[in-house]
Amino acid sequence: MKNWKISDLKSYALSKNIPIIQDDALNFIKNYIQNNNITSILEIGTAYGYSAVSFSSETTHVDTIERDAVRYEEALEWISLLDANVTLYAEDALTFDGLDSTYDLIFIDAAKSQYETLFKKYSALLNPGGSIICDNINFHNLKIETVKNRSTKGLLKKLEKFKTFLRENDTFETTFLDIGDGLTVSKLK
Repeated sequence: MKNWKISDLKSYALSKNIPIIQDDALNFIKNYIQNNNITSILEIGTAYGYSAVSFSSETTHVDTIERDAVRYEEALEWISLLDANVTLYAEDALTFDGLDSTYDLIFIDAAKSQYETLFKKYSALLNPGGSIICDNINFHNLKIETVKNRSTKGLLKKLEKFKTFLRENDTFETTFLDIGDGLTVSKLK
């Protein structure tokens, strides 16, 4: 019987061309979890479960939402193999209303065009003083002026609108970080 490790999941996801969080962003968030005594996390966008499993520990539980059926099944398998402290929901985060918990941290790594909608919807589940971290906020450092593809251009416009929303949001104090593909850390005031 193989003794499965998180590195096995990472290698497997990469071999299947499943995007996973970059190492420096993962390390930043793991340190953030430890330094802020975070015990409850909601992740939106599971893929194969790499970040959820990485964030979880004996003292930190992760609830994670994945809408893609194939990715959900893969994640379920890996969460079991790695005996992670993770609960997985096969749902579309945009329409899901089945959570009755609150969280110290919410991690958004789903459809970039829906970040603002997801942020607004799930911020109601944040504990006082909690934070929302969004990944891939720089989206490969693509510039709207140089992109030819219309859908990519539209996505970049939505991300810029979301960044403006974060800068102007009086309820949260947001820090923009050039770590990984760009992170925002929005702390509830």
